[in-house]
Amino acid sequence: MVTATVTNPPQAVVKVDDRLGYGGLKLGMSLEEARAAGLTDLTWNSAGEKDCVADGKVAISRKHGVERITLPAEAKTSKGIGVGSTFAEVKRAYPNASEYRAGWSAQVADNAVYAFVGGIKLVHFADTDHVVRIKLTATTVQCAMAFL
Repeated sequence: MVTATVTNPPQAVVKVDDRLGYGGLKLGMSLEEARAAGLTDLTWNSAGEKDCVADGKVAISRKHGVERITLPAEAKTSKGIGVGSTFAEVKRAYPNASEYRAGWSAQVADNAVYAFVGGIKLVHFADTDHVVRIKLTATTVQCAMAFL
């Protein structure tokens, strides 16, 4: 009688990045991580504050990393809200949402908020008004550009 012992080769441990974000871009990711992943071409020499850089897609600080991600126009949140959604739809999808100067915002985690931006000429947003931009922003920010 022959006994065979089969051992499985060691499996690579894959670390899952569970930080909130859009695609490969995550809140808290350093500028170096974002650049290495090909997610931005910003550098610390880009125009900006001393410790912050930003463009239309992202705001990154030296202290906190990615602080703001502006979602592409075709993107939708996990609850189906996208550019063109009404503020009534935002309020149904995010019952904790509250109106602020540029639209409605909703806390989506301890460290993150969605900003559903409305038209710039509106002072108060009616249920029938539409979202024109969506930003995912960290609740702790260093960059004033995170709010743009």
